[in-house]
Amino acid sequence: MILNPDHITIAVADADRAIEFFALLGFKKGHVATIDGGLPARYMGMPSMKAQHITLVLEGADPHFEIQLLEFDPTPGTDPGAHPTNLRKLGFNHLAFRVDDIEAATAHLVANGVTVLSDEMDYISRKLRLFEGPEGITVELVQWGGSDASS
Repeated sequence: MILNPDHITIAVADADRAIEFFALLGFKKGHVATIDGGLPARYMGMPSMKAQHITLVLEGADPHFEIQLLEFDPTPGTDPGAHPTNLRKLGFNHLAFRVDDIEAATAHLVANGVTVLSDEMDYISRKLRLFEGPEGITVELVQWGGSDASS
């Protein structure tokens, strides 16, 4: 039986930039490992994989939650596709974090140069807003208790 989300893994070209972004959301760097073949590479189906594996831990989260970054060596090629974010691509769509004050969280991210991708929306008793994260991933902030309880 599933208990709760554990982690999400994101492949990045610039781990430092991703670490800085997620620090804005309260994540701290935890375990760092170098993968150079071996069991982790075989487990992921890439026996010759070389990468830095960086675990970011959301401090104070109950239950525990992590973002795990993979910075491949060499960096794989990129295909930006037809859309500036991944919202219309198959596969990974977005990563959502619950906040208690979406306006304050938005102001904090904007003050630190993060791009806002949407206006705030009330939906299913939640306030929602999308942002551009590292490598073009979409990050959503969610504040429960929005005014639209009917959607």
